[in-house]
Order: sequence, then structure tokens, then C-alpha cells
Amino acid sequence: MKKIILFLFSVTVILLTQCTTQKNDSQDDTKAIENLIEDYITTINTCDTTLVNKIWSDAEFVSFIAPSGYYAGREEIRDSLIVNLFGKNFIKRELKKNSLKININGNSAWSEFYWTFDALKNDSTPHNTRGRETQIFQKDSRGLWKLTHIHYSSAN
Repeated sequence: MKKIILFLFSVTVILLTQCTTQKNDSQDDTKAIENLIEDYITTINTCDTTLVNKIWSDAEFVSFIAPSGYYAGREEIRDSLIVNLFGKNFIKRELKKNSLKININGNSAWSEFYWTFDALKNDSTPHNTRGRETQIFQKDSRGLWKLTHIHYSSAN
């Protein structure tokens, strides 16, 4: 009888430990993705190309779909979208998100949120847009989350 009780107690402890570990892993992953989204917003607001290289995967299949076009690969996203489109057309940029949802499935994850973009064009004309965005993430070989795809649409 003591062996059965000890066995059941051991199984219970193992199961509780696994559940706690999985919950902590999920919380850690969610926080890592939230931080990645904040870094992404910073890249738009500051045109920080070093940060672009840090948060985007260097995989060949990386892409960004926007009303301005289709961008393939981290370098094109960095150079054509961040530097040329955002950096050269606006003297001030402020991207904000709200209603963030994050879904994690193993080594893949996606987020959804609404955004507003308030900016000043080079001629100081205000530019205000809003819309929805989906971002897709994948863990790299080091276990770090990286952006692999963004698709956004304007609501204006």
C-alpha cells in the first residue's frame, strides 16, 4: 500500500512539475514575442537598421506584404521598406498597436493587432493611417523568436 501511495505521489509531482514548466515556457515565449513586436515598432519609428537585422529571420522565405508592395527577404525589408519608404518619406513616425493577440504553437507563433500610424511627411504634411496586422514568428536554431512574415492592411 505504501508503494502505491508513493508511486501515485511521485506521478502527481511529475505531472504538476511538467504543467508548471509548460506554463512558464509559454509565458516566456509570449513575453519574448511581445518584446519582438515592441522592437519591430521601434524599427518603424526610428528606422533602426541594426534592430531590423536582430528581429527578422535571415531565412530566404521571409516576407512583408503591405499596401506599398511585396518585400522578400530581410535585406529588402530593411533597405526598401524601412530605410527608403519610412525613413526617406517621413520626418516623424509614430506607430502604435492595440488589441494584441498572440498565439503560440510549438516553434511557430503569430500575432494580430490593430495599429495607428501618425507621421509627418517631408513637407510637414500630417499622415495618419490605421489598420490591422498579422505577424508570423519562428524559433531559430538557437531557440530565439524571429519575425518571418508580416501582412498588414490599411483601414483607411
